[in-house]
Amino acid sequence: MPHRIHQPTKEQVRAYMAQRETARRPPPAPEEIRRQLNWRLDPPDPDQVLVRFYLIPSTYGQLATQIAIDWLFAPVTMMPLIPPRQ
Repeated sequence: MPHRIHQPTKEQVRAYMAQRETARRPPPAPEEIRRQLNWRLDPPDPDQVLVRFYLIPSTYGQLATQIAIDWLFAPVTMMPLIPPRQ
């Protein structure tokens, strides 16, 4: 299930790094950095999960069709080419 990721912009990260350089202290824990930059994962949207659930059979159907076509044409592609008679 895909999650939505809220990331800070490049400008926000650059401003944070510039602020950190002037602080002259050891870096905080990663969780604290994520909190300060509002970097988080949102739970998946339930509607999106349902859509993906309903698309699974069509994906399997496409796969089964592709395998059947490959098996059907496999003997043709495996045949050696016969040179023309003169």
